[in-house]
Formats: sequence, structure tokens, C-alpha cells
Amino acid sequence: MHPTVDVRPATFDDVPGIRRVAHDTYHAAYGDLVGADALDAQLDEWYSEDGVENRVLRDASTLLVADHSRDGVVGYASGGPTPAGDDDPDPPVDQAMLYTCYVHPDHWNDRIGHALLTAIEDALRDREFTRMVVPVLAANDRARQFYADHGYTHTHDDTITFAGTTLDEAIHTGDL
Repeated sequence: MHPTVDVRPATFDDVPGIRRVAHDTYHAAYGDLVGADALDAQLDEWYSEDGVENRVLRDASTLLVADHSRDGVVGYASGGPTPAGDDDPDPPVDQAMLYTCYVHPDHWNDRIGHALLTAIEDALRDREFTRMVVPVLAANDRARQFYADHGYTHTHDDTITFAGTTLDEAIHTGDL
């Protein structure tokens, strides 16, 4: 029997899997951009057990996991309202932001990212969002191509402090 993947809302039982996927994926995707110790420190901040549990509870955002019948949680995606920022102090209420979309490197090219992105788009559309902003590190060519292939257009650039390093960010947008 072939393994299956179920994309569903995250639960507390998924927290260890989300943390594992984050660790392995960030190191695979960003290890050449920042040092391993700085990356681990950033992951400890963003993906503490309490922090991920809070994301499971948070009503303002949607957190989905890709649950593989053999390997457990192999990916996750989250999105919700676009936060106000210096560039856009009052973002449109119908504009969502993709906060995360990560798949474990062992499952890259298995179309799990596509399944997660499609599911988070559907969930956000159900919440009456009509557009989505997708920030991506500019050096992450793999992710930038993925979003372009899914209809998201590079609209502008920004910078982000990531693991103690200022990096360029490419902002993509598209209709839901």
C-alpha cells in the first residue's frame, strides 16, 4: 500500500512534528545563508514548544499540517491577517499573509507543498480573504519558483532580520 498524506488542522499532538520539520527544513533551506548556531537560536525562539502550542490555539491564524501515513508530520503551513507594519500600517482586511509553508527535505518534490498551499488558500478563502501576500527570502530560489508556479507575482522587495543577519526578502502577491 502506498503512503498517503492528509492535510488537516494542527493539534497539540502535532507540535513535536512541526518543530522537527522546522528544524530540518530551515537548516536545509537556509544553512548556507546563516550559521548553524544562529539558526538554532532563531528556531529556539520561533519554535519553542510553548510557541508552537500557542499557534495551534490562535484563532486569528490557520495552522495546517501534512500528516504522512508512514512518517507523521512532514510539513505545515499557516496564514492569517496581514499584520500592520511600517510599509503598510493599515493593510486591507481582505488581504491574508502566508506566514509559513514548509515541507521536510526528505519529502521535497512529493507535491506536499502544493497540497499544503492549496489547503491554506482554501482555508483563507473560507475566511473571506481575497488576496494573499507571500514573503520569501530573496536567496531562496526554490521557494520563489514554487510561488511563481502557483500564480504569485513578485511585487516588491524588503529586508528582514533573520537569525541575526539582515537579508533581502522578495514579496509575492496573488489572488485567492
